[in-house]
Amino acid sequence: CGDLSLLIMPRFGIKYWLLTANLFILLVPAFGLVFLRMWDRHLVRVTEEHLIAKSHVVADVWSFAVDGGAGETVERARHRTFAPRLDQGYDVADTVEAFARFAAVPGPRPPAGVAAAVRGAEEGGRTAVDLLDATGCAVASTVATPGTCYGETPEVRRALGGDYEAVTRERAGAGSFSLADIGHYGSVRVFTAMPVLSGDEVIGVVRMSERSSGPLEAVWDHRRTVLLGGGACLLLMFVVTHFFSRAISRPVQELTASAERVARGEPPRATRLSRAAPSELASLGSAVERMTSQLTDRAEYIAGFATTVSHEMKTPIAGIRGAIELLRDDWQQMTEAQRRRFLENIDADARRMERLVTRLLELARIQSAPEAVEAIDVEAFFAEVAGVYGARVDLLMEDAPRRVLMNRDHLENAVRNLIDNAIRHGGGVAVEVRVGSRDGRLEVAVRDHGPGISEGNRKRIFDRFFTTDRDAGGTGLGLAIVQAVAETRNGSVSFDTGPDGSTFRLQV
Repeated sequence: CGDLSLLIMPRFGIKYWLLTANLFILLVPAFGLVFLRMWDRHLVRVTEEHLIAKSHVVADVWSFAVDGGAGETVERARHRTFAPRLDQGYDVADTVEAFARFAAVPGPRPPAGVAAAVRGAEEGGRTAVDLLDATGCAVASTVATPGTCYGETPEVRRALGGDYEAVTRERAGAGSFSLADIGHYGSVRVFTAMPVLSGDEVIGVVRMSERSSGPLEAVWDHRRTVLLGGGACLLLMFVVTHFFSRAISRPVQELTASAERVARGEPPRATRLSRAAPSELASLGSAVERMTSQLTDRAEYIAGFATTVSHEMKTPIAGIRGAIELLRDDWQQMTEAQRRRFLENIDADARRMERLVTRLLELARIQSAPEAVEAIDVEAFFAEVAGVYGARVDLLMEDAPRRVLMNRDHLENAVRNLIDNAIRHGGGVAVEVRVGSRDGRLEVAVRDHGPGISEGNRKRIFDRFFTTDRDAGGTGLGLAIVQAVAETRNGSVSFDTGPDGSTFRLQV
């Protein structure tokens, strides 16, 4: 289930969360700018479509008046439509004044019926309407003086060629900004020029212009919707910020509480971090949990170790003190043989304490000191160890690795303890030592030919200070040292036993 949860929702690092938060902060205004730009284009397009519809009406009325209601002309005009030009974006063109000029003689005024259509298209002054003749000069206008010519403007020049054109000009507030212009800030004026046809001939141009609503003006017009959207964005930002802060701060608080519980001496408890916790904090939590577990195990080990050592030391210390008291009180009455026997008892107890201290130091160094590894020549190493025991050890080198990287003293302590233990319980028969490899590791098998290990002693064989050969000087720490060496290497030590002997296998 744990692996499945990682697949469903993997942990991400703090860098990921911070990057996501920063991207979110950047995307909100970026989205707002993109939205305003798209909205601005939409407003310009709506304005252009509005002007196209009104220009069609005026152009149709003009064509109808000139052709005297010819059905073919009217039908052709009705089916000729012009698509918007500004729907894919726009550039702000030069002002009209840069192109305007005056004709020497104004052209003839348009038919009387067209004036009514112009007044209808004007919509109370909102839309500027110019009727231009075939040369591009105004013959009727709601804003310009008759005779003003616009034939050089890009939109009129294209319309005189028989095509529809539209441009944008006069961005309000582009050069200056004032409170009076704040409602129109960012808006543009849309200019359209539509040809008027009589048959296939262009007899004039209907030129219209109207200011498109700016984004700020549109925002003000739809302020309730904008406020609602802004409130939703603020709420979303608050939720995201709260989620990110909780994802980081809550695991830290849980780890702090866990550390404080351990500092107060309370039993350690597993720290459960949420799936949203960053990977660094999850790793920190695992490390703190492992450290707490190791410290707890080490404290329990030290307490048990101290209790066992004090118990083991009490026996020789009590023997030494008893012998000293007897010698001090009855020295004069004792015979020479009695004195010698008590002194030998003191010496034996002192040697036992020395062996215990030596083995304890060996065990402590193996379990606590860092392992100083070196490349050990396996064949030469075991030949040297076997040479110490002579005929008591039969060495067999099988498919052993040529070299092994580990602490030489640790390996020697483990191997010699296994051999010493086998010799003590081997019934005087030579011990077999087989050196090979298993799963890419060095494996040492030491076999004796003794009576084997009893059923009751098998579970305690690796316990510290457990020995069945105490009278012969056994400390009960030899196999504990072997096990400690295996654990420092993440290896193993095991045994097989029976009536024909026991075999210990050390894998490091």
